[in-house]
Amino acid sequence: MSSAEDMLEIYERWHSMFLPIDIKFDVNISNKVFGCGYGASLIPLLISRLFYGEDKILCLKPGEMPSEKHRGETLVVVSHSGETVETLECAKKALQSGMNVYIVTGGGKLEEFAIKVKINYVKINKEKSSRLGFPYIMSGLIPLLDKILNQKMTENMGLYFKKLSEKEEVLAEQARKMADFLKNAFLAGVYYSNNAEPHALRFRYLLSENAKLHVVYENIMEVAHNGITAWEMYYNMPIMMIGSTEDNNLVSERFKVISEALQALGHRVYQMNIGKNDDIIDKLFVIDVSTIFLSIHRNVNPFITRTQDAVRRKVGLNYE
Repeated sequence: MSSAEDMLEIYERWHSMFLPIDIKFDVNISNKVFGCGYGASLIPLLISRLFYGEDKILCLKPGEMPSEKHRGETLVVVSHSGETVETLECAKKALQSGMNVYIVTGGGKLEEFAIKVKINYVKINKEKSSRLGFPYIMSGLIPLLDKILNQKMTENMGLYFKKLSEKEEVLAEQARKMADFLKNAFLAGVYYSNNAEPHALRFRYLLSENAKLHVVYENIMEVAHNGITAWEMYYNMPIMMIGSTEDNNLVSERFKVISEALQALGHRVYQMNIGKNDDIIDKLFVIDVSTIFLSIHRNVNPFITRTQDAVRRKVGLNYE
């Protein structure tokens, strides 16, 4: 059976897992792209927005499907497994709506669909879990986005991943400190800014899946309105503040005020700030690995997600 140690071995290879795929088919050049993905396959799209710009990549909301209003637009569908029901339905609806559709997948029903209806698609390598396959997804997604948006991000992305090998010990130590901060918790808070939402969402996913830790999750600008009140009923809870160096003064001040209020209630606060360029990948690595270390602290196997798997089978889902 796979274990936390097996996951850590894969993260040790992350720096070499970004293998850009040559996009040989022609694409419709566009100044913006819509994106569709669920679970771990949504994160690469959200992270890509930090590199290309929020106006360049517009992600469909969960359950949102392409419609007539999207006719003529471009959609990139991402699924690590190729088995996600909603992602397949999204691709079908996009075709019916007259969108230009491109697919990034590791295979499955989505690949079969692409072949059947002759949609251009990028075949990526797959890992044991989509949680581990982020570099592989980016290997297909970034070259495709470069070609559609007429950008040149692929080379820089390769350098950002390669640098992980030089910083692995430092980043792993940061991950250990985060895991230590959370290790005795039965509940944690994650508050984030708009600019840090991709990392915060990834953290929430993996705290649940890897460490089996439930999370209170909210945008920092909403916390002061009502979200902070319930913390009066608890004591000594660990609360993560995930911001960005791109946050404006209003957001930065809100983090400061909320942090002070939470500490006055007897809670512990840990601040993480996401920078630009390679720091975007570095901090994602830290977040991921911290949840593996936390799973070891909590004596749980990060690969095993029994209840989640049972629910997915019952409703026909596979969020990869």
